[in-house]
Amino acid sequence: MTKQKWEPKDPKQAFFPVELRPIFMEDSANTAKYHKLPRHLAVVDIEKKNPFAVVTDDYKLVTNQEAYEIAGAIMKKVFKGTNIDDMVCLNVIMPKTRSFCHIDLIHKTADFSPWKKDKKDKWTAFLRITNSYNRTRLLRFELGFCRWICLNGMIFGEKSIKYGYTHTHREVERIEGFVDNIGDIQKIEVQLIEKLHQLKRYYVPEPKMLPILCRTFNIKVTEDVLKKPKQVENLIDLREQTRELTKDYFSEMGPHGYAALNVLTDFASRPKGVISPTASIHSFQQKCGNWIDDFISAIKQSDFSFDIYLEEYYQSAQIIEGL
Repeated sequence: MTKQKWEPKDPKQAFFPVELRPIFMEDSANTAKYHKLPRHLAVVDIEKKNPFAVVTDDYKLVTNQEAYEIAGAIMKKVFKGTNIDDMVCLNVIMPKTRSFCHIDLIHKTADFSPWKKDKKDKWTAFLRITNSYNRTRLLRFELGFCRWICLNGMIFGEKSIKYGYTHTHREVERIEGFVDNIGDIQKIEVQLIEKLHQLKRYYVPEPKMLPILCRTFNIKVTEDVLKKPKQVENLIDLREQTRELTKDYFSEMGPHGYAALNVLTDFASRPKGVISPTASIHSFQQKCGNWIDDFISAIKQSDFSFDIYLEEYYQSAQIIEGL
């Protein structure tokens, strides 16, 4: 288990200067002359003098700082009466290129415990801002939940509580609609707590954890991987991390779905054995939220069996175990 002493992060690390600049092209008739391209602009990191993307003049540049300020207004409405001083940055996920970022914001006192007998196992809601300068990700805001003790996060798997926007003037004006999509956050917490209880009531054998992880993150491996040393190395890292997390959580909590969820969210928040860990965190945390609904729906079926549920992923898990 990855227990972390948490301290607020500084979101300003994502607030570097970016601007739109005109693009000039060499004149084919006279290489000493350049002409300005109509309707096209470059999104540029001013500090590093690095162009992120080429866009048209309909593109609305929303900086990470502007997205952060919009999120503050959203938090104030979601958590009734929230002031800026009540809002804390939980995490900033950003690659070295600075081409995109995720900023997670929480309300300092809006935590809750799913369990009557264990008040220390607390969760809290967070709002994730996603923004990019290279057009790989929509500007969007999503509601997630984080287990405090290990900062295991997931994006709740309900489409009604996320809202995305393309970078155009018209789309950015629709941001207010996100609050309406969320609705009553207390009701969402109640729904999540009920799902966590359903998970905790269901027995999950410890040896099933690796194939469950393969299914959750759609990890499919064939024998061809043995010919690729780097992939073998990555899969060994993934296997060892899964073994360690499984041992820790199942020993502490017991063999059930809630322990399995914590293995998944811990892996998703700090993945090893993947090509680009920073770029994978968000999608992995989304898949954790989706897994809750997927697994609960599956175990409700009278003919449920792990052999059927995991059939497509047993071979991949066996190959990984044998490396």
